[in-house]
Amino acid sequence: MRRRILACVLVALSPLSARAQDGFGSTPATTPPAEPTPPPTRDQPVTPEPGAKPATPAVPTPAEPAPATPATTADLPSAQDIFRRSVQAIGGEEAFRQRTSMRVKGSLGAAAMNMNGRMEILALAPNRFLTTIDMGQLGTMQQGFDGTVGWMKNPMMGTQLLQGGTLEELRRQSDFYKELDPGKLWDKATTKGVSTFAGMPCYEIEVEGDMGNGSLFYGVDDGLARGMRLSVDSPMGKIPTETRMVEYRDFDGLKLAAKTEISAMGAVQTMTVESVDFAPLSEKLFELPPDVQALVATGSKPADGAAPPTAKP
Repeated sequence: MRRRILACVLVALSPLSARAQDGFGSTPATTPPAEPTPPPTRDQPVTPEPGAKPATPAVPTPAEPAPATPATTADLPSAQDIFRRSVQAIGGEEAFRQRTSMRVKGSLGAAAMNMNGRMEILALAPNRFLTTIDMGQLGTMQQGFDGTVGWMKNPMMGTQLLQGGTLEELRRQSDFYKELDPGKLWDKATTKGVSTFAGMPCYEIEVEGDMGNGSLFYGVDDGLARGMRLSVDSPMGKIPTETRMVEYRDFDGLKLAAKTEISAMGAVQTMTVESVDFAPLSEKLFELPPDVQALVATGSKPADGAAPPTAKP
């Protein structure tokens, strides 16, 4: 879902040239403090007072065992095991397959650029999808897939058909039940180890595929997807992106990311999901707009790679 939204927004963003810099300094003391006399160590003999009983040797207190961490990659769960656990963490496969449509409403903003917009995502099984983002003065951006034709339009690039790798990526992302098997979105997925991401211990999975190369992160404790770092292709070249799922909420029995931060092109965007409705949707909502139908009818050459990079949950 985050990846679909970013496809419509990144093209409107430009890198921020100003970067904050922090300075650190300290004032040395004019007179260094006197060093205290160290107490005798275990290896230094202590001369007892006359008539005193010999001291009983101290028994060292056993240290607390360190948290168990995988010693080698052989001790790590496989990427598929981590993916399966993440499905259980959001509510389980059975609960997810009970849904056949979804309407998501929320907001999207970039505070540093004073940008705020409203978003709506429509999805219908097996593979219909439409995202609409109203960015105010920047205009409205859309991206859709009707099961065959992929398209996008925005004020900067107009209306375009998608083909090649961009269309294939959109086809994968439009699979309504893709969350039940995240592994099929990638050509390669290998568990690398345990690292800290977004302030918590996470399994790191190295991935390669049409959607980019990089790492996915899943919580060691809760199994939830916590984010990703990807280098993705765009008309502006390869762009590094980082996505962090900072808050989850329960929506009608499914635990979904309610607040997501996306860092790309020098800006941080915050996506907030306000509501998720699983009521049935009509297929008419996913019919091609007239200007897209005109491109299809005239056989206009689709734009390969027209969609900017996006970040998949």
